[in-house]
Amino acid sequence: MRRVAVAAAILCAVSAHATENGGQTVGLGAEGFEAGALPPPGFYGLIYYNTYNASRFSGNDGNSMIPGFGVHANTIAPRLVYMTDRTIAGGLLGFYALFPLTTLSISAGGRHDSRTGLGDSVFAPLLSWHRGNFHWAVAAEVVTPTGAYDKTRLANLGNHYYSFRPMGGFSYLDPNGFDISTKFSYTINTRNNDTDYRSGDYFAADYSIGYNVLPQLALAVEGYYMQQLANDTVGGVAVAPDGFKGRVLGVGPGIRYQAKHFSIEGRFIKEAMVRNRPDGSSVWLKAVVPF
Repeated sequence: MRRVAVAAAILCAVSAHATENGGQTVGLGAEGFEAGALPPPGFYGLIYYNTYNASRFSGNDGNSMIPGFGVHANTIAPRLVYMTDRTIAGGLLGFYALFPLTTLSISAGGRHDSRTGLGDSVFAPLLSWHRGNFHWAVAAEVVTPTGAYDKTRLANLGNHYYSFRPMGGFSYLDPNGFDISTKFSYTINTRNNDTDYRSGDYFAADYSIGYNVLPQLALAVEGYYMQQLANDTVGGVAVAPDGFKGRVLGVGPGIRYQAKHFSIEGRFIKEAMVRNRPDGSSVWLKAVVPF
């Protein structure tokens, strides 16, 4: 039971964070509007804020799995993006890094623990293309175990293993105001040497279907989907008959305000179809400012 609760907390730390104890290292719902449209050459600062709350951990049958479960996480994640003027295969070369700072509180089975600090950091090169109304990009993320971890603690800010994540983004931006965007990825996890636990690889996608109701204001239906495809294992053996494979669908409203020199967007996401994970809701805010 404690194993399940520990990474449940990791999941909620948006470390940009099935997986051991129900956690993952991708920030589900972080991207929405223009997810595949990268900016021109220059330096850019992005700030993500996420609050995640869940009072239930759903098992493989969809029923509550952990008595007294609760998790609350607040994360601020600065992301630095540098787009060069160099092209490779016709795509503009860029790089980014993300450093999540999280306050995490978790309860399970009569125990409680909390922690504040740096989560697992993310680094990646990327390529970006633009063709008329179509925009797309690819990246190769490396998630590094910079977050604090102690296998005896209920709350952990890091996963204590590396993850590798090829990913892509796509946007169709219609001149009449429609924005259809998605970001998708496949995460490959390494083994946690402290527990001999290897979290199964998984697919994840954010999506957004939006429309500019005013020149500077857009509304959207947004959310995410995550499906674990490989079993969780300990010593190479599946941890349960179902492999403790996680799944979640999130959906909710989104809004964006685009000013001349910055943009800010927000979304509320409610989770459904949850298996082997915390089952809750999430609020995201994202601001983009060029340097």
